[in-house]
Amino acid sequence: MKETERVVRQFHESWGMRDPDRGAEVIAEDCQFEDVAREEKQLGKLAYKEDYERWRKAFPDGECIVDNVIVSECGEWAIVEFHNTGTHTGVLHSSLGDFEPTGKRYEVRYCSVMRVIGGMVVEGRDYYDSATIVRHLGLVK
Repeated sequence: MKETERVVRQFHESWGMRDPDRGAEVIAEDCQFEDVAREEKQLGKLAYKEDYERWRKAFPDGECIVDNVIVSECGEWAIVEFHNTGTHTGVLHSSLGDFEPTGKRYEVRYCSVMRVIGGMVVEGRDYYDSATIVRHLGLVK
């Protein structure tokens, strides 16, 4: 396994392992990460941990499963296909508002584009269909 693949797997698999410190180990202090659907930028390790906690509180049973990793020929870029599942039993705080628990499960597929230099994630973007999440949670019909 190439170093870039190992790093991006560690980043994503840490969510499902409930180990945000493990994920933060591979994030550069000045990492610039963007959640495209929410139009949110997250800078560095602290923002990663805050986003993890926000998600974990809303979906305590949440899982993150890596489905596929594709590494660019130059070795700096990776595309990570993964899916998240969870039951909405806590308040979900986001830039779109606060959503009270619905007790419903969701499953959504994601794609991350990540750049790894020197064994650290230095930038990335998450793409996913937020409409699927709110539909699964019964927030829209």
